[in-house]
Amino acid sequence: MYNTQASRLLALTARETDVIRHVADGFSAKETALRLKIAPSTVERHVENVRLKTRSRNRPHMIAQVLTAQLI
Repeated sequence: MYNTQASRLLALTARETDVIRHVADGFSAKETALRLKIAPSTVERHVENVRLKTRSRNRPHMIAQVLTAQLI
């Protein structure tokens, strides 16, 4: 999948990392938004940004990609 060099090139923002950690832990967008004190639509936007950065097909694939690349 990703090697260490690719992981460095695929850097996530601090907020994207926070959001993806919550998603990976099984929290919904609404639950994540409440915990991070942001709007649910903002959570969804961050998730979509990470999905695009990782070129993932869907959320489960995105989480697998992020974990494999050791981005969280």
